Amino acid sequence: MNRVFKTLVTNKKIELINYISEYATQYPEVEVLVGCDSQNRKRETIYAIVIGLYTPGKGAHVLYCRYITPREKDNVGRLLNEVWNSVEVAEQIKAELDITATWIDIDLNPDPKYKSNAALASAVGVVTGMGYKVRHKGNSPVMTYAADHLVK
Repeated sequence: MNRVFKTLVTNKKIELINYISEYATQYPEVEVLVGCDSQNRKRETIYAIVIGLYTPGKGAHVLYCRYITPREKDNVGRLLNEVWNSVEVAEQIKAELDITATWIDIDLNPDPKYKSNAALASAVGVVTGMGYKVRHKGNSPVMTYAADHLVK
């Protein structure tokens, strides 16, 4: 994965794995939360992958990566790409640091009246099948709220 991550507060570029390693050394109780959101605009799709380094009782330190692709015309495909982005980042962190993400947050709605519901069952299956706990709209997907802010 060749994506540029930054800190949300300073927008400084970081080397993701080294940064998380140093942070986890300083705050051993840290929990890793991962989420992604996207938005279609004109001829492009903007993705934002967000990692929250959450220290219980103290809040989260947020890292992010934004990137643009040609417009994703298939809504379900775009939503599943969001899920794959989150899983891919969580897997990289687990493989390189032996730190398992506490949650993967997905921006999908359990209510059938919303279009994103069409991808929910597949997305939950992917995330849980990879061994992660999943949160979706309706049960506080904190990281997707942050990612939503970054794609607008």
